[in-house]
Formats: sequence, C-alpha cells, structure tokens
Amino acid sequence: MTAQTRSEGPLVPPQDRPVVDEWLARIHAVVGRGAQETSPEACRTAAEAAEELSAYLWMLRALRRRTA
Repeated sequence: MTAQTRSEGPLVPPQDRPVVDEWLARIHAVVGRGAQETSPEACRTAAEAAEELSAYLWMLRALRRRTA
C-alpha cells in the first residue's frame, strides 16, 4: 500500500461521513483497543460493517479513478 498526498479534500464525502462513522464504530466495538463487545451477534455486526465499508471504499476508488 502506498501513501499518496492529495489536495483534493477528504476521501469520504461529508454527506457519507455519518454512515462511515457508524461502520467504524461497530468494528471498533469488537476489535478496537479496550473492546467491550464479545458476543457472537456483535462479531457478526462488525463483520457486516467491515464488508459494507470495504465495498464502499472500493466504489470510491473506482469513482476517483474514472474522474482522474
């Protein structure tokens, strides 16, 4: 993975930020430092959030490549 410096603004558009923050919160609750959630349901929810976040980031990547 390479780091790129971009001056075109944030990766996640402001209107999508609440959804992305929710996905990150669900993931962090299970695997973050000091995680408190250990139930099977919490793990399933975190896995679903990770899948949704991954798909979203791939979509953003594809959009940026098309507009670059």
